[in-house]
Amino acid sequence: MTSVLNIEPNNLIVRGVRNDYLYTFLDVLKGTHNIKISKYYDLLNTIDEFKLKNVYAFLYLKIYKICEKNETKGVLKPLPKRSGKISPEEMDELLVEYISDDSEVFIKEIVIMNTLQLYFYPQNTL
Repeated sequence: MTSVLNIEPNNLIVRGVRNDYLYTFLDVLKGTHNIKISKYYDLLNTIDEFKLKNVYAFLYLKIYKICEKNETKGVLKPLPKRSGKISPEEMDELLVEYISDDSEVFIKEIVIMNTLQLYFYPQNTL
């Protein structure tokens, strides 16, 4: 079976979890799909809090570029632009609001998961 993810979550290696914030932005997938979302939360918990702004900026730019190329045919909208320090709570809230904004929840979650993979594993391209 072909996957929509760059790396299967079971194959993601997470080292050095530093924080224990309980993210929820991918929780919609918990009951409906067999995707190990805790790996993505663990990846975010491996970095220092002050670096979350870099992760968010990366997500913003990648999603903006996808939307700019018009590859999404209006299905995917850019993330809200944000600058400055972002706490884990703010990061989670921004992503929850973005994902639950309309009916294309699954597509947004796949794009966010693939973009997070690309941030932490840049050798795997979209």
